[in-house]
Amino acid sequence: MKADKYIAQESFTAPTLCVVMTAWCIWAGCTEGWNILSVGGLVFFAIGMVVYIFKYVKYGRSVLMIDETGITIKDWHKNKLLHWDEIEKCDIAWRTAMGHCFRCLGIKTLAGKREKFHDVRLSGKLCRNRSVRQAIEKFGGTEIFDYEGSSQQNRYVVNIMIFTLLAVFVFFIIYSII
Repeated sequence: MKADKYIAQESFTAPTLCVVMTAWCIWAGCTEGWNILSVGGLVFFAIGMVVYIFKYVKYGRSVLMIDETGITIKDWHKNKLLHWDEIEKCDIAWRTAMGHCFRCLGIKTLAGKREKFHDVRLSGKLCRNRSVRQAIEKFGGTEIFDYEGSSQQNRYVVNIMIFTLLAVFVFFIIYSII
């Protein structure tokens, strides 16, 4: 974290994976024959690669910036600046969507009499929970970050993961007995 601002940029993990998998599908198709899996994988990962190239050329990387004015969120073509006087609470929690979990910075703002919620995915950005929390505390004050909400969400996700692991373990034990 720099002294005047905290910046977390989108990582290159997903586009690198698309490039590697596209190359692997081409190699598999050329050496083992073009079956449905290599053609389907080539099309899927090539489309993903084209989407990432389009995104980076046209809009650049997604960025989360925290400084003395507030929290700036740049995602695709949307730029949003939330000033500290608009922000009521922030928390870091695990959310689930479409079958996978991801870390998310939840920001609760007051717009008139209504509450608005803004979620920023942290899993795809090069940042850690502690550094985001420290930046929020440094620039926005200690009363902005919701420790209790963050710890409750993390305990909830840990309990789900433990339950899932125990269910898989019990399933394998029962399967090995039968």
